[in-house]
Amino acid sequence: MADPVRRLERARADARRFAREARRLARRHARALGDDRTTVDAAADEVDAAADADDADRLSAALRHLDALWEAHLARRVKSPWREYAESTLAAVVFALLVRAFVLDAFRIPSGSMAPTLIAGDFIFVSKTAYAVRIPFTSVRVVDTGTPRRGDVIVFQSPREPSSNYVKRVIGIPGDVVELRDEVLYVNGVQQPRTPRGDFAYSERNEDTGTVVPESCRRYREALAKGALPAMASADAGWTWQVAAAAGVASYDVLQCRHVRLSAREGPFEVVKPGHVFVMGDNRDLSSDSRRSGGWQVPFGHIRGRAAVVFWSWGDGGLSFRRGAGVRLERLFKRIE
Repeated sequence: MADPVRRLERARADARRFAREARRLARRHARALGDDRTTVDAAADEVDAAADADDADRLSAALRHLDALWEAHLARRVKSPWREYAESTLAAVVFALLVRAFVLDAFRIPSGSMAPTLIAGDFIFVSKTAYAVRIPFTSVRVVDTGTPRRGDVIVFQSPREPSSNYVKRVIGIPGDVVELRDEVLYVNGVQQPRTPRGDFAYSERNEDTGTVVPESCRRYREALAKGALPAMASADAGWTWQVAAAAGVASYDVLQCRHVRLSAREGPFEVVKPGHVFVMGDNRDLSSDSRRSGGWQVPFGHIRGRAAVVFWSWGDGGLSFRRGAGVRLERLFKRIE
């Protein structure tokens, strides 16, 4: 048999919860209730006072009175659990759509052109407000919030294939001249230093045939200065890079998958026009980017946003209960350099 004292305490706690719920519902529907809200509040106050007093008869009478008011004015305003669930789900969906329209978007990496930074099967979040706030589902910029900098990884609508979205790294900004000498990056004639980091092996699945193609490349850590890089004589290039690096350095890994021919050179390409950027993939030998067809550039208006984080990754080598593709745990929530 339960302790009578404990039963009384539970009854008082239940009475106080009933009073709180009556006040909350009356407050939510204050306009519809009018003067009846005051009556409900007074009855709830009496329940609290009776619960505090050591008078079971008073508490019973107060509860009966509040229950009668509840049935008369509040019961029909209580939402069913299914309606509460439906409204919560609708609110969550609307919130997600607003976030996608204004703040974040998701993008799937289809190939290895940005390896090792991004590999096929990665899913990334893209910050849509990194450079501008746009009217949803259009390219109309309402407010400019920044400009792309060297080293940013961006998602953009291809100026050559408007129906396609690409993800590449910004290498040149307005006024820059980009070139590669023996696969080493130069911006405005200034060499961007890189250091070897050994070999990098990865596999890429052909989406048409399903065949997994292994790749083995040399890996380098590249340091791209973000500050102003005026063209200088080669003797001053190191000093020029250090001055530009004072404004920040983008450090990331790039791949070299083919044997470099002696004195091989790409560019120099055309000067990057105002309101445009020059982009390249980190997997330099397997990327279709601004170097192709004589050098093309991406207008600011085509940029959808800056790649921020890998939130999901699925592919060969991932965790799986059977052979084949699985979740790549080591890549989840990886910040994009």
